[in-house]
Amino acid sequence: MLNNLIFIALPYAALALVLFVTPYRFMSNRLTWSAYSTQFLERKFLFWGINPWHYGIIPILAAHLLGFAFPGQIKAFLGNQETLLMVESFGLGLGLFALLGSLLLILRRVNSGMLKRVTFGSDWLILYLLAFQAGTGIYIGYFMRWGSQWYLHTAVPYLWSIVSFNPQLGFVAELPLIFKLHAACAFLIVAVLPFTKLVHMLYLPFDFLKDPPILYRWRSK
Repeated sequence: MLNNLIFIALPYAALALVLFVTPYRFMSNRLTWSAYSTQFLERKFLFWGINPWHYGIIPILAAHLLGFAFPGQIKAFLGNQETLLMVESFGLGLGLFALLGSLLLILRRVNSGMLKRVTFGSDWLILYLLAFQAGTGIYIGYFMRWGSQWYLHTAVPYLWSIVSFNPQLGFVAELPLIFKLHAACAFLIVAVLPFTKLVHMLYLPFDFLKDPPILYRWRSK
């Protein structure tokens, strides 16, 4: 029952929400599409939170996507023990970077009264989910070594079965609970993404590159 919920119901629900809610939100109200700038409300914690978060999560996400798109080439690349050890160590460091950034971003909103006024339930939800995802990823990377290898032999074929609308739970049904929680959190993040300010990640803002920079000034009496 739990496997059916996590590995069949959740991914297809998340996919449906992304495909239908995202374009509806984009067409109906572009003003809510981009994330609101809060730098003028608080910038010290923002700097120390947003930078490690991006520098940590982007390479990790790219590695997951490369493993999904080119499993054969990545298996050959990780076939060398020294390369595998280097990749595992580097990935663990990036995970710690991402977790640090997400926790600092949460503390930033907790400790700022001004930010609390412009923080909605969806903001708290996505922040907690991102922190949990980074934390479970670190646990898997440290206590269940060589995850980059067994990811290619379990999660990748399972994900391809989901994409082909022929779910094969045999690849993931017997994996440890921590992996199932990690997968469930990933699907939840995708599911709630269209309802959050981070939905702009799904749009390539080429038109925004032509816009002049926005200058913020405090209003004085």
